[in-house]
Amino acid sequence: MRSRNRRQTRARLVFILIFLGLLLYGGVQIFPYCYAILKGQYYINPRVQTRSDEVYQLELWVKLPSLPNQAPVREKLEQIISSFTAAHPNFQVNTTYLPEVQAMERLQLALEKGTPPDLFFHADSSQTYYGDLQIPLEIYLTKEEKLAWPEGVWKQAIIDKQVYALPVALYPRIMLVNSELWQPTTCSHSDVLANGWTWEQFLQCIAEVKQEKVYGFVPTSVGDAFFAGMLAAWGEPKLLHHDGEPTWSAEQLLQLAEAWLQLSQNPAVPSPPAQMDRDCLALFLNKRAAAIGPVNHHLAKWLWEKSLQVGITPSIWPLPNQTGHSDLRGIYLVAFRQADYKGHRHTKATAQLAHYLAPELALLLQEFAYAVPAQLSLLDRLDLPYTAESLAVYADVAKALPTSYSYGPEPGMAEKHWQHTIAPAWDRFVQGEWTAQEFAEGILLDLARATIAGP
Repeated sequence: MRSRNRRQTRARLVFILIFLGLLLYGGVQIFPYCYAILKGQYYINPRVQTRSDEVYQLELWVKLPSLPNQAPVREKLEQIISSFTAAHPNFQVNTTYLPEVQAMERLQLALEKGTPPDLFFHADSSQTYYGDLQIPLEIYLTKEEKLAWPEGVWKQAIIDKQVYALPVALYPRIMLVNSELWQPTTCSHSDVLANGWTWEQFLQCIAEVKQEKVYGFVPTSVGDAFFAGMLAAWGEPKLLHHDGEPTWSAEQLLQLAEAWLQLSQNPAVPSPPAQMDRDCLALFLNKRAAAIGPVNHHLAKWLWEKSLQVGITPSIWPLPNQTGHSDLRGIYLVAFRQADYKGHRHTKATAQLAHYLAPELALLLQEFAYAVPAQLSLLDRLDLPYTAESLAVYADVAKALPTSYSYGPEPGMAEKHWQHTIAPAWDRFVQGEWTAQEFAEGILLDLARATIAGP
């Protein structure tokens, strides 16, 4: 009798364990669905697999980088896509190339209609978030696959605790120096590379290298491009949160205004302050300036080669940064679903193409636009004329600022605000028409109005 009771007890325990196991398994399977619903998101199943007996027709929209001749870039990209479709014969990729003036407008119209492309790539200026129809590509990656990107690069793409867009490449902004003229005592190259340098240290250095007929520093721009570089230096490069609200406070803008006044009053830069970028390239190449910046990816390569031609030994330094990071601006590949959903396998096919294209696009941008690949494994494929030490500065993705440079939520919204609000306000301040207080108040007031009424 006791033996029978023991067997019954064991059977009950086995049944309970099996039941709990099935309950746990079901909970794990349904959790992503419930989580998405509770957050008000559309549920997408990343675990589904594509089928060889189905044809997946994918739309890819591309804004190529701004270059005098885009034909070689387009030819190389088409070869990349052909290699993918050769390995996946049931995938059909239709590629549309968009002029820069139309790219964001066409995408916005498509999103409003609920018919965006499956993939969108803007090779010049990317934002990471475009609204509710965007697919969070992070859900298709394993933990090991995510490690292909450095932590700072990955964090730069985070929106509301999730990565929607795959980081493809980064465009650096750096400072180029004439090694013979640039000999500050305050900061050494090795210290700056290891620890970064602050705005105060930068001002001290350019004052130290100033000579009677040599400026310590000439800016390539005194416009909003320079202001954007200062924003990166202070660690808050984006103007909008993903919900469209402004990110800057009056105190932050006043700090930047004060930093500009400190630079413009420094005898190490040309005067008058509002025109200190005039003849900047000629001054540097004629050995009348020890340093120049901010220098973007296109100008960096050109100016390096020109410097060597005129007998200058150039060196790349990072721009000053209050937090020790480098100014590296992300370029992203984004994916969308349609309002009339095409199914989980179609979306999985889109994610497969995106995962394949991300490193290929990075190498394409490196070759033609001198970008830095966002994935660590690709950094040894850089083909640039810099010395090893300067190349390490140019491609120091480990120091990428872990903050997005541009959100949305509408396509091109950040760019429109720069054009209509930021650039005019900064110009008035630099030209002396506005005080620092008027500058800060003007930006915040106009951004608040634009958030309500649109730029």
